[in-house]
Amino acid sequence: MNPDVSPLLRRPDIWLGRQCQPESTGIPSGFASLDRQLAWQGWPPCGVVELIGDGHGVLGITELLLPLFKARQRGDRWQLLVAPPALPYAPAWADSGIELSRLIWVSCEARKQQLWTLEHSLKSGCCSLILAWLPSLTAPEARRLQLAAQQGETLLLLHLPESVLAQQHAVALRLQLGPQPQGCTVQLRKQRGGWPTPAIPLTLPHRPEPEPPRNRSILQGPW
Repeated sequence: MNPDVSPLLRRPDIWLGRQCQPESTGIPSGFASLDRQLAWQGWPPCGVVELIGDGHGVLGITELLLPLFKARQRGDRWQLLVAPPALPYAPAWADSGIELSRLIWVSCEARKQQLWTLEHSLKSGCCSLILAWLPSLTAPEARRLQLAAQQGETLLLLHLPESVLAQQHAVALRLQLGPQPQGCTVQLRKQRGGWPTPAIPLTLPHRPEPEPPRNRSILQGPW
């Protein structure tokens, strides 16, 4: 190898083709159809996962990620909720089996504070999982968060609006979420070590079953 290229390849924000294949098994998502499409056969152990979709609040996202929160519970590490669009309902989290004593809600409206909180929390290595809602994200910001997540061996899930789909971010996984009556659809837009896939329908818990079709025959007079 040309010695002039060696320092460049040692940079943490540049990957070789052989480094793109996952070296470890992922974290089961709780949805077999989704795990079959993910390169890790589940969520990646660390890094940044982008969850892209308009109109998904705290409830829909947490229903999708609840098995992941349970799997990542550790007595020596924290789980963070950063800038959720609504107040998290603690009793529902507790009823779902989440240990509230290790769950932290961080409320900060300024975007600069949100990014500072995420980067330093990731680098600290004190968190097993972080879920955050951001109004936007640039490519340099995504790269910094990805490097911080790898440094702290932490998994960061970012809920972002669909406007970021036009941007290229150096993250481990990008998913686009869509609504459906019994849950949501998940489309893999980008994943390291794998390929994009069509949308996958997922049935989420606590969603009402669809009503059976009613007889819509027309009644005619005279009355």
